[in-house]
Order: sequence, then C-alpha cells, then structure tokens
Amino acid sequence: MNNTRSLLFVALCSATASVAAPASAQQPDAGHAKNVILFIGDGMGVSTITATRVYSVGVDGKLAVDTFPYVALSRTYSADAITADSAPTMSSMVSGVNTSNGVMGFGPSCENKDFNHDGDGPRTTTILELAKAAGKKVGVVSTARITHATPAACFAHTNNRDNENNIALQALPGDAAYNAALGTGIDLLFGGGRSFFVPNTSVDEEGDNGSRGDGRDLRQEFQNAGYSYVWNKQQFSALNYQSLPTLGLFESSHMEYEYDRPLDVGGEPSLTEMTTKAIRMLRESSNGFFLMVEAGRIDHAHHAGNAFRALTDCEELDRALRATLATVSLKDTLILVSADHSHVFNISGYPLRPASELSYPIGSVPAAFAQAPHSGLLDVVYDINTTSGNVQEAADAHGVPYTVLVYGNGPGYRGASRVNPWNDSTPGLGGVIPQGPRDPAYLQEAAVPMGSETHAGEEVAIYAIGKGSSQVRGTVKNAQIFTWIRAATGL
Repeated sequence: MNNTRSLLFVALCSATASVAAPASAQQPDAGHAKNVILFIGDGMGVSTITATRVYSVGVDGKLAVDTFPYVALSRTYSADAITADSAPTMSSMVSGVNTSNGVMGFGPSCENKDFNHDGDGPRTTTILELAKAAGKKVGVVSTARITHATPAACFAHTNNRDNENNIALQALPGDAAYNAALGTGIDLLFGGGRSFFVPNTSVDEEGDNGSRGDGRDLRQEFQNAGYSYVWNKQQFSALNYQSLPTLGLFESSHMEYEYDRPLDVGGEPSLTEMTTKAIRMLRESSNGFFLMVEAGRIDHAHHAGNAFRALTDCEELDRALRATLATVSLKDTLILVSADHSHVFNISGYPLRPASELSYPIGSVPAAFAQAPHSGLLDVVYDINTTSGNVQEAADAHGVPYTVLVYGNGPGYRGASRVNPWNDSTPGLGGVIPQGPRDPAYLQEAAVPMGSETHAGEEVAIYAIGKGSSQVRGTVKNAQIFTWIRAATGL
C-alpha cells in the first residue's frame, strides 16, 4: 500500500473503541473496517449451535450469536474431499483459495505430505499476511495448540498439518523457516502447544515433556526475538499493550476444556479472557488489527463422542462473543463467526420441551423429566402419549429408551444390543463410568464403531455484525470469507 493510500485508509477507518450498540442499531455506512475479528468454532455445525442454545438459554432463548443481523451458509468441501479437515477449510477462509485435506497455505495442486513428490506449488497469501503488510497488528488465539491446523493456517504454509515443530518455526522471526510474509512477526499468539517449543530432553513449566528433537528451546528464542513470554494466568493478567509482541502458551498440548479449566495445575485463562485481553492489547494500534479466535476444543469433544464438553465449550465461545460486543465499536469493527466444518452429531427423536413451556395441560410426568436440567437436552427422549396425555420415555424398535443427542459414528458405539442409557455402564470420557446420560463423562451413542468420531460435510453457518457485515449473505464457498474481509477492510 503506497503512502497516499495508507493516509486515505487511516482517515477513512480510524475511530475510537466504545461499547457496542445493539445489533438492531447497526447500519451499514461508508468507509472501511479498521478492525476484523474472525471467530471460528472448530466443528461447530448448525446442530451444535442449536444444541448449545437449548442447553444454555433454552429453546426460545438467544445466544449472543443469534443477535448478529447477517447470516450466510458456508460450503466446506476441500479441493480433494467432500468432507474436509481443518487445514484446508481454514486455509480457504483466510486465503480465498480452496486446498486439499492436510494442507495449509498452498493451492489445490498440493496434496497431503506431497505424496506424489511433485512439489507444493505456489504459496497462497493469507488475510493475516495482508493485514500485517498494511501496518495492522495481528493476533491468533486458540484453545487448541497454537500450531494446530486452524490457528496455524493463519500464518504457516505446509503440506503436512502434523509437522507442528516446523509450524512453530514459521512464526519465529529470524529463523530459516520463518514466514517472511509476516514482516516483523505475529503480534500476539495465545493458546496451547508448548511441547513444540520445548526440547524433548526437557520438561516445561508444568512438568510435561517437550517434543522438539532439535534441542532448541523456542520459548527463549522468541524472547530473544523481542517477545514477551507467559505461561500461566498470573503472568497473562499482567500483559498490556507494551507487552507486544507476546507469546502465551498455557498448556503442553491443547488447553483444557472449559468445564475442566478450573482444575488446571498452572492456571490458564478462559477463551473469553484471552479474547478480551487480545482486543485491548491490539486495538491500541492506530492502524487497527486483525484477530482470529478459535474455540478449538468443541471439535475435540465431538471426536471423543462427549456432547457435554462440546456444548460447554461452544457456550464459552458465545460468552467470548458477548464480551467482544461489549468491548469493540461496531462502527469500525467487522466481526465474523463461522466453523471450519461440522460433525456427525444430531438431535434425535421428538424430544418434548419442559412442561413449564407447554401451552396445554398434560397428564402425569416422570420425575426424571420434571427435574431435567438444560431443557432435558442431555437426557433420554420424552414425548406425549396422545391417548393418556401422560409424558413417557420414547423407545426404539425394541422398547429401549434412547438419548436426545447422538452421533453417526464414534467411540460411543454400544454394539448390536442397546441398553437403557440410565443403566449404561459403558466407560465414558477418561474411563469414568457415568451415572446416566446427564453425567459430564457420558459418551453419546454412535451408530458406527470408530475410535474417533468424524467430521461431516454439510454447510455450516456464517454470522456477521459490524462494519461491512451487510455483504454476508447467500450460500457460498467458505473462501468467500476472505473476499468479504478484503472488501470490508480495503486490504
């Protein structure tokens, strides 16, 4: 961007941060967005959003994301698969170029691990790289490892998403593997993945082994490159604008699920805390900022077949959205929310709403139904006997009750003979024997036995609010998100 365009961009876009107005008050206006925040709920398909709404605020309730005035559908297929993983989907969203499964930052001719040995081809350009070149501050926040596919696709170029030791080097200014398109470097990195910054001959601050075979301690090397380094909540709380650039690594691997976070040994910030801290640090830049925020563990809970943690982590993402709306000015900030893909997760049967929400009188009600928390979402299915008017457990073809939430495949497969979920002794998450389907450790039933539940290939939602949000509409390829961000910012 030349000096004339730079001055014009700043003149059009500069504004001070203030408390956000209600969504209904947001009207499109002239000029470009100064700031962009892209939220990704990893694996957050429409069924996950619906289930989280029922779990968190009830069938008639509104999540923060429900207040966003503009909505579109995102087609998530990759260049070589109907159902994609996070590497190509996030690459598509931040570069506008569809790529192949397992690949980040290269075009569709690049295959996973270059198994054809024909080279990777030209690199794509990410919105984070464009923002950095335009003088904006840039940040990446995730509850997954910061070197994992979704956050890494913002700054790394690789044909192997699992090569996380190399991905860490691509963010390190001055290293031979450094992504030079990042200029002076990513200004803020918050997440897990400390093991890929620590030698495998050492342990980290919480006693976990490092993963690097090259003997290098990237924690120190990032500090040598001018970064502030933090690993616990106490250090995190002391960060401010003067702390930039900042590297925060709060776990050896992925960060804790939100439900388990209070038990973390070193203490770690929540997604909401990381998001608001990042905004307050980055917005001090006169040129604005680009921030990507990922709720990465929604995906991991689904893979484990544990709907409870998928929903509580999705609920935390919505809290982060609500806090963001209270922190930024929508007059100069575009906020987008989407997912990289869905999961084979669904709401089954015809579950009855709570008795208090029914507009007609009913007969007898089982105690378990009357006492069900979260609108009974984590229970078995209850419906109405239209002869007696009584509420009863719904049953499968063999007379066995079944749960509201189910998976098409995964570790929750019980075998050919189903058992009553209330009496099910199948080990749950972490090997815990759950006390019925409401137990946080319970694994929802799956139709096909698999060690890890899989992604799904249907469309996911895109939500938008703020400056430039009115363009978000229709059924589009996920690459359109990149185009929308460029149009909103003038990058």
